[in-house]
Amino acid sequence: MPDGYPQPVFLDATVVSNFASTSSVEFLVHLLEAPIVVPAVRDEIERGVEHGHEYLTSAVEAFDNGLAVSDVPPEIGRLSLHKRLDPGEREALRGAVERDGTIATDDLAARRLATELDVPVTGSIGLLVLGVKREHIDSETADEWLEVWRDERGYYAPVESVIELLDE
Repeated sequence: MPDGYPQPVFLDATVVSNFASTSSVEFLVHLLEAPIVVPAVRDEIERGVEHGHEYLTSAVEAFDNGLAVSDVPPEIGRLSLHKRLDPGEREALRGAVERDGTIATDDLAARRLATELDVPVTGSIGLLVLGVKREHIDSETADEWLEVWRDERGYYAPVESVIELLDE
C-alpha cells in the first residue's frame, strides 16, 4: 500500500461512522491532506444522529471544523452509477473521478466500481494503516478502534489486526 492517496479523499458514510464511533473523526482531518464529505454522506450522518446514534455527533461537528463538505457535479452519461450504488457512495465516487482523487469506502460495490474506473480506493482499515505508517497513531490504538468497530458497530474486517497489513 502506498504511503498516501491522490487528493482529495472522498469519505463515505461507513468510513465517517466508523471513526465517529471511536471519537476519532479529527484523526481523519489530520491524517488526510484534503478529506471531503459529499452532501449525501453528510445527510446520511445527520439522519443517523436524528435516529438516536449519538456517537455520530462528533462527525456532524467536524463538518464545521475541518472536514469539508463539497458538492460534486451532476452525473454524466459515462458515469451512470444510480443503479449500482447508494447516494453517498455514488456522490463520493463521482467526486473522486471528477477531481482525480481517492474514494474511501468499505462498500464492496463501490470498491469494485472504483477499481473498474481506475479510481484509487481505500477504506477504514487502509486509513488506520496509513495512520500507523505516518505515526499519527500506534498499532495498538488502531487495533482498539478496529475492535470497537467490530464489537459495537458490527463491522466486518478481513484482518484481526492492522499489524497484518503493515509490511505490505
